[in-house]
Amino acid sequence: MSRILPRPSAGSFTLVQERPDARLAEAVRSALGADAANASVAIVDLRTGAATEWNANLSMPAASLFKLPLLAAVLDRFRTGALRPEQKLTILQSQWTDGAGVLQARVGDQLSVEELLRFMIQDSDNIAARVLLDEVGADRVNALAGSMGLTATRLADRESGEGGDHLTSARDVRTLLERLAQGQVGDAAQSERGLRLLELPQAQQWLATDLPGWARVAHKWGAVSGYQHDAGVVSTPRSTFAVVVMTRGLPPGQAASAIARVGRAAFDTLAR
Repeated sequence: MSRILPRPSAGSFTLVQERPDARLAEAVRSALGADAANASVAIVDLRTGAATEWNANLSMPAASLFKLPLLAAVLDRFRTGALRPEQKLTILQSQWTDGAGVLQARVGDQLSVEELLRFMIQDSDNIAARVLLDEVGADRVNALAGSMGLTATRLADRESGEGGDHLTSARDVRTLLERLAQGQVGDAAQSERGLRLLELPQAQQWLATDLPGWARVAHKWGAVSGYQHDAGVVSTPRSTFAVVVMTRGLPPGQAASAIARVGRAAFDTLAR
């Protein structure tokens, strides 16, 4: 049985100058192969700054990756005291939605913000996400994303009747994950809370599929018709790196394989 290695705590990394890495770029391009036109990738080694991107500024429907900037906004409000982890929120009938999750039969129940975060991340629960988004407000999430330099990230404001998809890019998600690992989402304690949530077992583990069992992976996956993504922070003895793979227009199995190949390519280049 593989032993999962310790992970550097949030805030262990200082900001390093990002530098393009030709070997990493070639490894990613080779891993994508014929799927390159349908993929967007952003990777950075948090210790050395070695980085590469592929179509990284392409804006796509975020699928459940929108839960990452929402997580960041909740953690930031924990920091300020505007929200408390133990604070109870009621699931309203207006917040009911189908899709991913386990809370469809819980309308009227009160859950703590901490519980809702766990359901949102571990179970990718859409009702938990809606309750939290209604509490925080899409405007606050978008403002925080903007302050972090996430130029392609925008959550639709359902409360004001706005339609359309939540949007993001591989570069934006990578930036958010960097900030989390550097202890800059809320503060170091709240960033650590976020990483621990992202380490919980999830239904899909595409990034980790081809990684050794001892690698520590804090990630979020997402899928909606025609789009399939996974994004995370991978910790190994030699490297800790953020890797984001977003795909569009690929059959589900093909997309999952592409994500796994890129994750392995990053590991082989940065962590071996």
